[in-house]
Amino acid sequence: MPSLPQLVALVPALYLLLVAIPLTVIDLREHRLPNRLVLPVFPIALTAQGIAIALGADWASLGLALAVSVAIFIAGLLANYFDWLGMGDVKLASAITLVLAFFSPWLAVLAIGFAFVLAFTVVVFKLARGKANLGQSIPLGPYMLLSFLIALSQSVVTSLA
Repeated sequence: MPSLPQLVALVPALYLLLVAIPLTVIDLREHRLPNRLVLPVFPIALTAQGIAIALGADWASLGLALAVSVAIFIAGLLANYFDWLGMGDVKLASAITLVLAFFSPWLAVLAIGFAFVLAFTVVVFKLARGKANLGQSIPLGPYMLLSFLIALSQSVVTSLA
């Protein structure tokens, strides 16, 4: 059974789950992830994680979450500079990382990595079937949100065991 600090730290994950469908629909239609849905993750996560620490969670969890989230953001900025990634994707990856890395930094990195592998695999199949062109942009948000859901499920199942 998850502890009270762990339950409090899951609040930003609940927010992400609530906005996952609207974000997916918008990204599929418009190839953008609106700030009004993505950016609230940051204050929600930092507040919930701060409360979790006040309730007994380890300070190192927040430090690691911040460090991994900033590293993902910097890597994303570099990818954005080369037009490999949109800024909405950069912000969503950083938000997902901040939420997941509080529980496990590796889980967060694996979730983001899995999203890219999944998106790459889908693009390769589309290219092979002639349904996509090289250089065509793809909505990455749905892949990141799906990998977030899988990683979150893994984290919750592990903590319940």
